[in-house]
Formats: sequence, structure tokens, C-alpha cells
Amino acid sequence: MFKIQIRNLQRRQVNQRFLRKIILQTLESESASEDKEVSLALVSNKEISKLNERFRGARRITDVLAFPLGGEFVSTKNLLGEVVISVDKAEEQAGRERHSLKNELALLTVHGVLHLLGYTDKEKEKKEVMRDKEGQILHSLGITVNLE
Repeated sequence: MFKIQIRNLQRRQVNQRFLRKIILQTLESESASEDKEVSLALVSNKEISKLNERFRGARRITDVLAFPLGGEFVSTKNLLGEVVISVDKAEEQAGRERHSLKNELALLTVHGVLHLLGYTDKEKEKKEVMRDKEGQILHSLGITVNLE
């Protein structure tokens, strides 16, 4: 059974049961081994900006960061990694895209978990593959967002 940890480290109430369902659907859609573990942290713009600078050298706010982990060591072999989402940035983007915060958080969660599973969006072709996969997963959950 998948192990999912969600930590809400910011001021807004967020439906963690819903986000857990999003993570499960993403893992299942990719046929991930059921012994895998994922951590999700919900943070503020201030916190994600610090993380972005520290780990990516980018002095700016971003919406989602993914930290793939795991390896050959017994203590980490099942750990896919951690996804960090700025709820502040998600709310801003949801308003701009004219959909709900819930749907934006779903998109960012799927995006982050796909990164943990090895997907990348650095090159145009790979980004298109990742966007297509995001659309498929969200559609399977009855969630519609603009992926452009």
C-alpha cells in the first residue's frame, strides 16, 4: 500500500483527503510499486521562494518543486521524494486561469508526482508528454483545467 504524508505548513485549510486521492491516482496511473512513499508539503510563497533559491539557485517564487529521493539504501529505497506546493501561488494561478484553487492544487500535485516518477518538462517534446499525462490523470478524476 502506498504511503503518503501530507503536511500543511501554511495558513489556509486544504482538503488533504482530496490531495491524497490525486497522489494515489497519479501513482496508480503510472503503475508505481505499491510500496512507494510520497511526501507533500503545502507552504507559503515565502517558504517556496527560500527553497527555490537554496536548491535551484533561482531567486523567485514558484508554484511547485519536486525533490526526487530514494536509492539503494534500505531507509530510502521506497521513498520517491517530496513535492512542495505554494498554496499562495496556486491561488494566484487559479484566479488567473479562472478555475478553482482545488483544481489548481490537483494539477500541481499531479505535476510534482510525475516529476518524482521521472517525467521532465525541460525540453519541448518531454514537456508535451508530461502535459498529456497530466491531462489524462486529471480527466480520469473529472477535473478540467487549462493546460496551455
